[in-house]
Amino acid sequence: MKFSLYQRLSISLSLVFILLVGFFYFWSQQLEQRTRFESEQNLHLSLAANLARDNPLLAQGIYDHNALENLFHTLMVLGPAFEFYFVDPSGNLLTYSASPSQVKRTKIDLVPLLQLTRNQAPLPIYGDDPRHLSRQKIFSAAPVFNGSDLQGYLYVIVTGEQYDNAFSRIQSDNNTQLSLIFIGATVLFLFVMMLGLFRYFTAPLRKLSKDMNAFKSVGFDKNLVHLEQWTERSNNEVHQLGCIFSQMVEQINGQLERLKQSDAHRRQLLADISHDLRTPLASLQGYIETVAIKGNELPEVSRNNYIDTALKSSCQLKKLIDQIFELAHLEDGQVSLNLEIFNLAELLYDIVAKFSLAAGKKNINLVIEPSFPQVQVYSDIGKVERILSNLIENALRHTPEQGEIILQVQPLDEKHCQIVVKDNGTGIKDEELAYIFDARYRASNATQSKGQHTGLGLAITKKLLGLLQTDIRVNSRLGEGTAFAFNIRIASESA
Repeated sequence: MKFSLYQRLSISLSLVFILLVGFFYFWSQQLEQRTRFESEQNLHLSLAANLARDNPLLAQGIYDHNALENLFHTLMVLGPAFEFYFVDPSGNLLTYSASPSQVKRTKIDLVPLLQLTRNQAPLPIYGDDPRHLSRQKIFSAAPVFNGSDLQGYLYVIVTGEQYDNAFSRIQSDNNTQLSLIFIGATVLFLFVMMLGLFRYFTAPLRKLSKDMNAFKSVGFDKNLVHLEQWTERSNNEVHQLGCIFSQMVEQINGQLERLKQSDAHRRQLLADISHDLRTPLASLQGYIETVAIKGNELPEVSRNNYIDTALKSSCQLKKLIDQIFELAHLEDGQVSLNLEIFNLAELLYDIVAKFSLAAGKKNINLVIEPSFPQVQVYSDIGKVERILSNLIENALRHTPEQGEIILQVQPLDEKHCQIVVKDNGTGIKDEELAYIFDARYRASNATQSKGQHTGLGLAITKKLLGLLQTDIRVNSRLGEGTAFAFNIRIASESA
């Protein structure tokens, strides 16, 4: 059987409460009894000595059994709470006020009497009760001398049997019962109040547990369950846990949603890439098979054209595969940075030299502004080179013949400058700007056939800039051209 936290706390509280009440009740009874006995004994401490001094027989140290018995009987009538005994120096009972049938002992221990008469122990001091074989009671005692000879001791039980009977009757009186009932009702009320407080304080914890179980039962989809609204600025730790749980729910659902979208994008990307891989692969296979089957039957010009086309298809296939691997590494976080200080102008002229042949075939002019930007930057030179190469390749595809591509270096502040790759090509529609960095997305106004490029360049560029902790900005007008810009850190002495 499973118990909730409130039930376990309630049971534990009940047990502790019962133990504490029992302990304090027992302790208070013992304390009350000890205090009562101490005050009674202290009040009657000199009783036996006064009786021994005021009575002629005892004052003279004369032992007369009948006379003492009559004296004790008279004293007991006057003080029914007291019991009187005369014992010899060995502790043997000689004379007493009670009837012989009531006395169970013939001898008592004298050590307590000596402790009391000589003031050798704190009160209360308990002595043997002659009317019981094991019971002890408070007493008063005094030695009786005949000259210098010890005749015995006057032994007076202060709280005798009649005192005990009267006290028991008082304890069973209606007022006492009403007091006990009142005390019990008060204790019960306090107990119920404490249980109510426990329930109040554990209520938020029960709500939190209910939310967690409900969230788990619906497969961690917050849209399928109603969760409690927790107070964000509460001092209650459970409310703070509830707020953290709500944030975790949002985080988990956001991650699940991103995983679903990522999975959908991966499936779509895989489908697109499979199609793109199949196109150059089919072309490569077709031309190679044609050359292999016909062999020397083909004219030399046709055979060279077939081989050249197959080589281009293989180059396109290799480029696509390389970009797929590069994008996969970037998405999995398997790429490290190698930050260093380098001259930005040297990098820009190296990149322009790399693309000068391709630009020359279309009569496109590649320009660097300013002509020699003397800027030392702090970044990963390999990643920056890859970013600029992707942006220039993209600009070459969308810039018609006799066009122009400009690489601009613009200062922003003391710590950063801006690199802009600008062309005067076809431009991009406003509604398509949000999608151009998605893998395999291709603008509707692209000037070249889909099979001539992979469509992964801009996606790789955005990933690389994310690694460099910067972002890319795009500004485009349809028919006028496009400009891509990103920031790069200027080198300092501490870099």
